Amino acid sequence: MVDLRGVGCPYGSTMAIQHFRDAPVGSIITFVLDDAECYLTLKRLFPLLGQRVVKYEEQGKVYKLSVLKMRVL
Repeated sequence: MVDLRGVGCPYGSTMAIQHFRDAPVGSIITFVLDDAECYLTLKRLFPLLGQRVVKYEEQGKVYKLSVLKMRVL
């Protein structure tokens, strides 16, 4: 789990991609965010990069996004 609460965009998106890049193919990475813009950006970006969003949750102002790494970035 990568906790990005308190980190706004675009830095939050950049940090998420860096953590994701280091993960092995086949792993599921869960990001926890409190920035709606960053959450929506990542939710759209990962599929465009060939990755699969397997779960997403919005609980008030906390967002969780779980992404399956399908291939190397």
